Amino acid sequence: MSSLPAGESPSGPSLRWVALVVGLVLSGVAGIVNQVVWQRALKVVLGGSETLSSMIVVLVFLGGLGLGAAMAARSASRSRDPMVLLALLEAGLVVINAGVAVVLGLDISETVYAVQRVAVSAGVPLRLVYAFGATFTLLPPTLLMGATIPVASEAAQRQLGGQDAALVPVLFFVNTFGAAIGAVTASLWWLPWWGQRNALLGAIALNALAALVVGLVGRGPKVAPRPVEARDKARRPIRLEEVLGAVLGFVSLGYEMLLFRALSLAHGPLPATFALGLTAFLIFWALGMALSRRTSGSGSLTAGLTALAVAFVPLVLMWDEARHTGDYGDLGLLVPAAALYGLPVIGFGLLYGQLVSRRAEDWGRDVGRYSAFNTAGSCLGVLFFTLVAYEAPLAAGTTTVALVLVAVACAEWRAVEAGVRERRHAGVFGVAAAVASVFALGIGLGWNPTHAEDGTVTYWGRDGVVAIHPDGDVFLDGLWHTRLTDGPDGHVGRPYTWVMAAAAVLAHDNPHPERALVIGAGVGVSGVTLAGVEGLQVDGYEINETLRRVLVDRPDQTLDALHHPSLRWLWQDARTGLALDETRYDVILSAPLHLRQAGSSLLLSREYLRLVKSRMAEGGVLAVYSNEGPGAQSQLVQATLAEAFAYRTSWYDGIVTIASDRPITVTQERLQQRMQRKDLLYTQMWKLDRELQKEGGDGVFGLWDGHLSSDELGEVVIVDDWPLVEHPEVADAIVAPDPAP
Repeated sequence: MSSLPAGESPSGPSLRWVALVVGLVLSGVAGIVNQVVWQRALKVVLGGSETLSSMIVVLVFLGGLGLGAAMAARSASRSRDPMVLLALLEAGLVVINAGVAVVLGLDISETVYAVQRVAVSAGVPLRLVYAFGATFTLLPPTLLMGATIPVASEAAQRQLGGQDAALVPVLFFVNTFGAAIGAVTASLWWLPWWGQRNALLGAIALNALAALVVGLVGRGPKVAPRPVEARDKARRPIRLEEVLGAVLGFVSLGYEMLLFRALSLAHGPLPATFALGLTAFLIFWALGMALSRRTSGSGSLTAGLTALAVAFVPLVLMWDEARHTGDYGDLGLLVPAAALYGLPVIGFGLLYGQLVSRRAEDWGRDVGRYSAFNTAGSCLGVLFFTLVAYEAPLAAGTTTVALVLVAVACAEWRAVEAGVRERRHAGVFGVAAAVASVFALGIGLGWNPTHAEDGTVTYWGRDGVVAIHPDGDVFLDGLWHTRLTDGPDGHVGRPYTWVMAAAAVLAHDNPHPERALVIGAGVGVSGVTLAGVEGLQVDGYEINETLRRVLVDRPDQTLDALHHPSLRWLWQDARTGLALDETRYDVILSAPLHLRQAGSSLLLSREYLRLVKSRMAEGGVLAVYSNEGPGAQSQLVQATLAEAFAYRTSWYDGIVTIASDRPITVTQERLQQRMQRKDLLYTQMWKLDRELQKEGGDGVFGLWDGHLSSDELGEVVIVDDWPLVEHPEVADAIVAPDPAP
């Protein structure tokens, strides 16, 4: 370390170093909790779970971090007390997030919808509205978060006497280690147990504690600002480390997105999958940063080994899928898989540490500049891998990342080799790797869908991965969704999608309702089933446009749903669509994905059901996918439905619930009357009724479970702020705790 600031005792720096480290850990925990909560909360009003809307939120978040780092690079050197400045940044986050928490406690959905309606009427693209809303919400706090590490670096060098640039990666390490703790804490504990608003309050408390620790314990003698000529160096030309930092950001964020996709395919898109994937990425990145302190020189070898590790990821996915037992969310399978997918991230962290250490002279300025370049590359990585690479198989994406890393290795080789011949060779290899990466991705884009040896056909798209198994089962991102039909009558009675449509029509007093809506149209089975009622016009919201390819390629197995004259497809988020379109429907089917899937509560919450109810015509009927088996999830769904509707009835062992504000009539007499009609749907009822009776059952009437009572339902319901239904173990503990022995 350098000489101490004037008046500083030998014990002072040690305690202040501890304060800085503790403050950065707390800041890291709070930062990732904030990110998780913000992104989820904004999904409710910025387009639900639509991929491109989520991408906008991530871009704004990263852009704010990069801009904050760039601003800190120019201003940190002027501060006479960087430790106090760091405390003020944390205090600023407390104030801003307190305001966000207040907003989350209000119901602003109608205000947001009103703004969206005005934008649509004025011809303004909704995604521009989303971008403005995300920027307005996230830019102030992310600017402060982005400035944290550059200011901390400035404090470490000028106030705490740090001289060795290898200490800079240590600051990143402790902050990222805190973020890893926050990732698992927010996703697996705070959100399911507390809800979004309370989780944000927890993050606010951590930011406040960080401000106190750094501002009080870390406070010490002020130091002189850097000389003006030193600050003017911030305008110097871009250096190689900064360019490579941008490239590293590009491949790092690209690989993170591929990691999430691989884990989702093998273990399902569950909250635990996302949480452990993010945690693994942060832990291994932090580990790489820590290791970088013990390494020096060129990152050529690091980049090459990392490229090799990334190239093996498709083989890891094959192994991971082969060992899967069907029990999605099994931590015994998920944890080692996340660790294997995370191993290449050690190389990303190691490269980051090596590059930022070489770049750091005046720590606050140089770390800020490097972070800004790295974040700019990260934004490009998000754009590229969402809009382009996600349209290709995973192997094409990982090959692209690996080849770009080869180009980085060549550039690093060129940077340290003095010989002209070696530099020329490194440049040629780097260009060849860059061209090969584009070629590899191009092959992947033309290699869609892919065909496996067992006959499975996989469609890769930015909205998700659709796998069609030989038996017709359809899987979305690794979870079973529905089944294709093997003929005009092959879908009747199976799977539940036909029962949902038939039960909803049977419950409606009018045998010929005029308008129907399917939320989660899937492969069109429910929509075409509804269209079997003469004169019934059907709208279908479907957010996953990858399914469009299935509909185009397999018209016979999807009942030609894409071109059905009575079925109108709406490829957008249903919540936004319902908010902006005031059409009233006689029958609405709402089929969210698995109840425990991340984001499913957005199509089950109290706020969502109120919106759906406002679009139901007088005497309208709602059918909801409502059960996955034993546990408190179905009780949560029923409690929420009971709060919104006066009457409910259940079909198909509780898998389908019919709700309405009018009494629901389900009798053998009504069933017989409907089955005498010539409409296709009623004819299908008649045929299924005969088949089920031949098997010794009670026919279609035997699929009805009966009317539902609200007497034994608890007071806890699904709300946008608390995604409890997505966490079955927590739901069991809160909603239906085990009786005391």
